[in-house]
Amino acid sequence: MTESILITGCSKRVGHDLALHLQQSGYQIVGVSRRPPCEPIPGVDYRSADLTRSADVDALISHIRQEHPNLRAIIHNASLWLDDLEDNIDAMLALHVATPIKINLGLSELITRAPRFDIINICDDTATRGSKNHVGYAAAKTALLNTTLSFAKLFPETVRVNAISPGLLYLKEGSDESYQAKTIKKSKIQYEPKAEPVITTVDYLLRADFVTGSNIVVNGGRHVR
Repeated sequence: MTESILITGCSKRVGHDLALHLQQSGYQIVGVSRRPPCEPIPGVDYRSADLTRSADVDALISHIRQEHPNLRAIIHNASLWLDDLEDNIDAMLALHVATPIKINLGLSELITRAPRFDIINICDDTATRGSKNHVGYAAAKTALLNTTLSFAKLFPETVRVNAISPGLLYLKEGSDESYQAKTIKKSKIQYEPKAEPVITTVDYLLRADFVTGSNIVVNGGRHVR
């Protein structure tokens, strides 16, 4: 039976490209998104869900239990980058923190009985340095980063739990050349990498035997710029 990988936030950008890459690597992909994917990938088991809602999370957990008992990995990639309004903060904490916890616990039987299982949290470089413009987002990603440590402690050694914290991956759509140049110069390595750093790191983690409870930062050297 083909091993399955659950990827949340699968409709575009990193989620879409990661799903395509892992499918081509031989995995059955379960892709979750709030809206239909921009470019659907044939063969992906797409699930429409608002992961800030408990009922949708429960339905997803039930589907995985019934249809994908050979689950190999979970990649918590779904994200909201919103202003610091009260409702937005609640939504970001639900999506980035409560939902991954609920999914991990709800699928714990599949996770712990697998010969090898990986949970990969896609966090953010701001999780370790903060953000004056997006306090709620940075705080939620910091909490997600902390769950990496907690689940690495909770689950047995057959389960590797790690995080990836990217910096700039994509420039804002419609931004002018001045903004793009200024943004790219914030990193030591100066180009728009798109999904490649995350894909490369996911490939590494799925093979790595001696790594758990770790956070891999892929920010182009922003911290040394």
